[in-house]
Amino acid sequence: MGLYAEQWRKLLAPYRRAGSGTFCCDLADERNPFLQDYDRIVFSSSFRRMAKKTQVHPLSRNDHIHNRLTHSLEVGCVGRSLGILVGRLAAGRGDLPEGFSPLHFGQIVQAACLAHDIGNPPFGHAGESAIQDWFKDEQNGGTYLRELKEYEKTDFKTFDGNAQGFRLINRIENNKDRGGFRLTFPVIATLVKYPNSSFEAVGSDSKKFNYYAAEKEIFCEVFETLGLCSGRFHRHPLSYMLEAADDVCYRIIDMEDARELRIISYEDILDVLEPLKAALKVNEEKQRDMDSDRRRVGFLRAQLISHIVASLGKAFDDNYATILEGRLEGSLLRHVESDVTAYLERARKIFNEKILNDSQKISLEVGAYNLYRRLLDVFIPACFKVKMNRLLTYQEERALHLMGVNAPTPEDDLYQSYLRVLDFVSGMTDDYATFISRQFSGTAG
Repeated sequence: MGLYAEQWRKLLAPYRRAGSGTFCCDLADERNPFLQDYDRIVFSSSFRRMAKKTQVHPLSRNDHIHNRLTHSLEVGCVGRSLGILVGRLAAGRGDLPEGFSPLHFGQIVQAACLAHDIGNPPFGHAGESAIQDWFKDEQNGGTYLRELKEYEKTDFKTFDGNAQGFRLINRIENNKDRGGFRLTFPVIATLVKYPNSSFEAVGSDSKKFNYYAAEKEIFCEVFETLGLCSGRFHRHPLSYMLEAADDVCYRIIDMEDARELRIISYEDILDVLEPLKAALKVNEEKQRDMDSDRRRVGFLRAQLISHIVASLGKAFDDNYATILEGRLEGSLLRHVESDVTAYLERARKIFNEKILNDSQKISLEVGAYNLYRRLLDVFIPACFKVKMNRLLTYQEERALHLMGVNAPTPEDDLYQSYLRVLDFVSGMTDDYATFISRQFSGTAG
């Protein structure tokens, strides 16, 4: 038996929360618990709505442009390959627990990848910033957050799609307020890239976090059960592969979409690829024989992903003990081979300088700020008045009715009521958020 076999057994144990408590699933079932997790996510309304949520380019009318759903499916494919690679590494070291195969590793990562963006609000990172800034506003924050504890205030002032996703899978979907999806603990932990709360993140270097104060108990149970606490909480080893799969896909696919929208050219993509041309054996003559730049880019993408996946497998192997002992800081992509590092740096540069600063993208993101202001200007004061026993306007009464099952319950305190608003607003699609905002402004056609 290998040095880390017992640790892997604990890390992979398919515990699941249910109405009656926590239990360990039978891995020998025809549909093993990790495949069940995958299905629960795929068949959910939150997953379907990602088809109408921005990946990078808001409200694009080009059918070839990625949305959050297509991005998540592709990340899942890459994540599955990376997970299987880790499983094979564990097996080669004698660390594969009895009853598990490398395929189980891949299934865990793939299921987590499907949910990695499920909490993102309409209009992506622009939406996150709009929510944060609304609560940071001196008048808004001073009025509506003054009754909250400091660690509760930070959940709103630093709103993040990762933490909202953790809340959604564990509380909102399927079994509302009774465990959410009730996913297995290994899948939940793999989803967590930043194992701390918003309040803890304020004083950290990264400022990133993965759960709100409301979900602290759930987070602690999952991480303690899997043995991911040794003085401090640390990441599940498979979370490094989820993070890498996401980074690889968006760095490659963002350029593909930008070329489709004529923000950059095929020649720009070849230039970014320069550090890897030798390793990929790019045949530019064969590329010229293809009938479109779309096919050329697609062919390069397949070669590129395959090469980076292999490099990530080597990086995991090189840092195996450090990862298993919870000592590896940051992304695994910092430890890949130099040619991949050079490529990723070029991809980051073109994203920041050209893609991110596309004029149409900027104008829509600025518009998203006004959209969120209209929504939050109604929903948050309505919740505040309810909990402070103040008289509601007709508009506020109707707005709370519009929230339906997402509306605050009599049992919810002010903090929980505001979270209900963010559950509702962040769960909207780009189109629905735009429609409701226009209705609120009185300009809907």
